[in-house]
Amino acid sequence: MAKFNEAIISIRPTFAEAILSGRKTVELRRRIPPVEVGGRLWIYATRPVAAVVGFAIIDTIFRGTPQAVWETYSDRIAINRGDFDRYFEGAREAIGIRLSTIQRIQPIGIERLRIWKEGFHPPQVLSRITASEAKRLLQMSSFEEENVSNVVRFLRA
Repeated sequence: MAKFNEAIISIRPTFAEAILSGRKTVELRRRIPPVEVGGRLWIYATRPVAAVVGFAIIDTIFRGTPQAVWETYSDRIAINRGDFDRYFEGAREAIGIRLSTIQRIQPIGIERLRIWKEGFHPPQVLSRITASEAKRLLQMSSFEEENVSNVVRFLRA
């Protein structure tokens, strides 16, 4: 299976906020998603937020027993032991995606995402996007900032 360099990942709003605030630097999964180390994950906060709210670079992907992952990364996952154990119940392996260069963006709501990419549906887990789609997301996320900088240049001219 080909690995993705740009992807959108669905995350519950509380965990998305924990990532954006820096309290959560490791995203947990039961399976390894098809993403590359060094790739960019766009963070889609599920309902009721329903928006891309930031992005992060994949620093490392690691795997181990749930116990080993808990012992090593429990201070970076923003989840209590009971919820962790419930999530990994019956799993032999836990996957962690260590995130770096975390960036909060102006939220891009579901309505704008459906204009950005015709037929867009939030991914169940993860969805690949092209480099040009990622570039457009980046432009959309800084729309207000671009307008401000254009005004500043105009006033200085």
